[in-house]
Amino acid sequence: MFYNPMSAAPTPVRAWLEAAERLRREGELGGLMLHIEDPVAVSSEEEMAIDLVDRYLKAHDQQGIATVANTIFPASLDRGDGIEGLRARYLAVYTKRMCRQVGWGRYFERMVHWEKRDKSHVDQIAENIRMLRQLNADGVWNYKQCYEIALFDPARDLIKPRGRQCLSFIELKPASDGRLHMMAVYRNHHYVARTLGNLIGLGRLQQFIAREAGFALGGLTIQSTHAELDLAGGRKRDVQALIEACQAALLTQAA
Repeated sequence: MFYNPMSAAPTPVRAWLEAAERLRREGELGGLMLHIEDPVAVSSEEEMAIDLVDRYLKAHDQQGIATVANTIFPASLDRGDGIEGLRARYLAVYTKRMCRQVGWGRYFERMVHWEKRDKSHVDQIAENIRMLRQLNADGVWNYKQCYEIALFDPARDLIKPRGRQCLSFIELKPASDGRLHMMAVYRNHHYVARTLGNLIGLGRLQQFIAREAGFALGGLTIQSTHAELDLAGGRKRDVQALIEACQAALLTQAA
């Protein structure tokens, strides 16, 4: 069945851990849907869980949490001077280091430097911020369903059986109460290697767009059309131990 919603979770870490536990019990799922009420919230106990996952990934020669999150939003390059400054710094780093990579890690590049048919480029984040600001200024809510960011590019991705992008599409949904909600669609999700970093990066992206457009932060919904609890270079018992350790870390908060 390709409809497997999870109950709403208060934070990214709790959403990830509850879904990871379900995947451990049931196996791979289609249509796994998460909803996070506060996409940037993190407690000290949740920081412990993030550190546990990060150390596991690095111990098995995988990309760490920060690296994965930065593919969606490079938080260290945000100086508070808007999308133009952030884009300039990112593209300078991208040109110097990242363009040599074979496809991976380029989500933010597609967001701010999407190549058009005439080989010019469009900054999708800047355009969405501009339109959302206009919506706020006009106070006319006739056009509240037209804020989108494309990541899947048929010209680049459709012919690749492997190594294509996993994050396909983002929808931004302004609400009349002044909050900006976001929904992301993934064609595939590896829950150990990628998903926690993805959720953190998406929350930071949403927060940035909301801030720049003059909105409060709303909820974040993620639809994974396929999700699995991968091993990320380890063994099944290692992943089980990781999940149990993260659960134990969060239980200290409940206590």
